[in-house]
Amino acid sequence: MTQQQQPPYPLHESVVDRIDAEYAAFYNKHIIDKQPVHLQPIEVSRSSGVLNPGAGPLQPCGSTDDWSITRVESEGPDVKVRCFTPIGEPPEAGWPVCVYIHGGGWVLGNIDTENVIATHLCARGKSVVVSVDYRLAPENPFPAAVDDVWEAVIWVRRQGTDLDLDITKMAIGGSSAGGNLAAVMCQRAADRGDQWFSLQLLSVPVMDNSADVRNNPSWEENQYTPGLPAAKMLWFKNHYLPNRDDWQHPEASPLFWGGDFSKLPPACMVVGELDVLKHEGEQFAQKLADAGVRCDVHVMRGQPHPFIAMDAALEAGARAITLFCEALDRAMYPSSSQ
Repeated sequence: MTQQQQPPYPLHESVVDRIDAEYAAFYNKHIIDKQPVHLQPIEVSRSSGVLNPGAGPLQPCGSTDDWSITRVESEGPDVKVRCFTPIGEPPEAGWPVCVYIHGGGWVLGNIDTENVIATHLCARGKSVVVSVDYRLAPENPFPAAVDDVWEAVIWVRRQGTDLDLDITKMAIGGSSAGGNLAAVMCQRAADRGDQWFSLQLLSVPVMDNSADVRNNPSWEENQYTPGLPAAKMLWFKNHYLPNRDDWQHPEASPLFWGGDFSKLPPACMVVGELDVLKHEGEQFAQKLADAGVRCDVHVMRGQPHPFIAMDAALEAGARAITLFCEALDRAMYPSSSQ
């Protein structure tokens, strides 16, 4: 059964007995009558202002500042970033820093999309969090988003002292498409012989853009799951990667990177049991583990794709954010996290 074109959209028969009861209740109350983004014009989805319902409140930060970055390695407009700074005085060497990249399939989302997660990482991870407002497809397909996030990383490295940052303590993370871009940043740095990052925070990351229902068990099993059914993921991919030759490009699919995985930073990864992206995330984690790099993988039982953005509605979402905050705190303040 393919997805119908008009609401309501009840949970599919292949999912209804496997999905988390808390998610199912929220879905049936708040989402069942909403048109999925891949079945409506992009501009309609972008105008809604909410990528995923169910987010909790912002956490208190000392300051929130927007910056416009002039490029140094790529062509294009200035890149906007938002810096969340913790309350209080920084450590003597400066604040640790975490670059965090929003999700939305490289097509949706903006600098406001994951403010909640960013403020949690700032307040509870005691780090400056820099979120990136990268360009979106289809207007700006691959590799525009990669170049934009890379410019933000370079800016943090170059401006760290002026911003009172300790760039020897730098993490990077993101959700979904943002997790994809975070992993690519670590690999690009490693290609240059640099080990800039102390930690990767990867939530339901896209690791293999060649995956589909024919070659990937999670895609086949979860193709009708809510949040990110297979048809929606293909819709995102076709906008971001209109050239099929790019689907296995390592900067589109980090699973296919040919570099030395032992040069990559440790990772904390959360995946959903009912997510089409589960298997490729676990494959990437296994590559890290095989190379001797620690990767803590947390499978959220019964959860489809967008749980981390639903921390007010789902215990699993709140737990995922806590796992990231704890991992960031351990990486940046190891002596106090024993």
